[in-house]
Amino acid sequence: MAKLFRAAAEAETVHAHAHLRALGGIRSTAENLKEAIAGETHEFKNMYPAMIEEAAAEGNKAAERSFRYANEVEKVHAELYQKALDNLDSLEETDYYVCSVCGYTCENEAPEKCPVCGAKAGAFNKVD
Repeated sequence: MAKLFRAAAEAETVHAHAHLRALGGIRSTAENLKEAIAGETHEFKNMYPAMIEEAAAEGNKAAERSFRYANEVEKVHAELYQKALDNLDSLEETDYYVCSVCGYTCENEAPEKCPVCGAKAGAFNKVD
């Protein structure tokens, strides 16, 4: 059953790319990075704080933790996008690692311990 959900997720990615092309949403790399920074910034400044507050008010600890993790990781994504934008003319090939527990994303190698959720290095997956 997991394969079916992964296949459907892949198909949804195809749809999203087609929709973006049709809407003219794929622009220059610099424009795309600026848009990504704005999106991530909105998420960690506005969207997730409200979701965290609501989950806390409901006493939903699992949702609150999930939203807190995502909120912290969106900040990191914005920083990585900004770094790429600032160095657009001299970008080097970089490896990225993602924590399978919280989504924390980092460059070059996995840390011994995730700074967001505390997971060990083994929880990180290299993005190919």
